[in-house]
Amino acid sequence: MSIYLQATLEIEGTGMARFTDIMGEALSILESVGWKLNAAYMHCTGRLNTVIDHWELEDMNHFDRGMQALMGHPRFPAIHQVLGETVRNETLVFMQKFDYPRR
Repeated sequence: MSIYLQATLEIEGTGMARFTDIMGEALSILESVGWKLNAAYMHCTGRLNTVIDHWELEDMNHFDRGMQALMGHPRFPAIHQVLGETVRNETLVFMQKFDYPRR
């Protein structure tokens, strides 16, 4: 059964281009271990420079495998530095699929 991860990232306004570029690298690493980015959104109203990523994972252990792959990658120090400089706040929420009964 899949588990879903919602990552809400508040980005420094001046860091959006650097954040977007480095996330392209992180995305490739995470996808190489089976993480699936179902969608990425950016706020148009409300708190601007907020990005929401919806990931599909195999299970809760898959999250750890993805983090280990990312942290073990030779590019991780550069990725970590840019994220540390551009991400103001991060909230991770794990979710399961839910359906409303149709009437």
